[in-house]
Amino acid sequence: MADPQPPAPESVPETAAVFPGLPELLAATPDLELIIVATPIQTHAPLGLAALETDTDLYLEKPPVASLADFNTLCEAAQKSGRSVQIGFQSLGSHALQAIEELLASGAIGTLQGISATGRWVRDRAYYKRSRWAGKRSIDGVDVVDGVATNPLAHAVATALRIAGARTMDDVASVETDLYRANDIESDDTSVIRIRTAAGLPVTCA
Repeated sequence: MADPQPPAPESVPETAAVFPGLPELLAATPDLELIIVATPIQTHAPLGLAALETDTDLYLEKPPVASLADFNTLCEAAQKSGRSVQIGFQSLGSHALQAIEELLASGAIGTLQGISATGRWVRDRAYYKRSRWAGKRSIDGVDVVDGVATNPLAHAVATALRIAGARTMDDVASVETDLYRANDIESDDTSVIRIRTAAGLPVTCA
């Protein structure tokens, strides 16, 4: 485990080694097969790229990175490394999605006209006070982009795009957003995302 704010000793097994950062962890354990990055959004890109340089597989918490430029860089690094990279969208590993795709392909449930998803999570002030990056657009000039659209609602968006058959940027024709906030934060806490795929399918998440 690597954490600049190490957990209390009693909260981890005695056999667990705790390091102050990823470089120290990698130096002490060079034969890792998998690195899991579950850290603040603004650290995903540098830590993910560092992990791929060590010839290990990577599990990266969502959202993968904070900008499209960082995403493209990460994709290039992943392709160059030849290692497996998985983003923390749990639903994409569900057998249910494959079953839905098969039902749609066979026509058993008719023709897909559109997809919508609703998230009704309530985020109070404590939620946005829990960390320095919560609800931030940026910190010290570094993109964070933490909000409903990129964090909790991202699961619904990813699942909807999978069902819609959108796998790449070329499969998306347009994206429109309405981003609002009721809390005293920089980013959005009340959001609507409207997507139209290249095939003309509307996707709405709110």
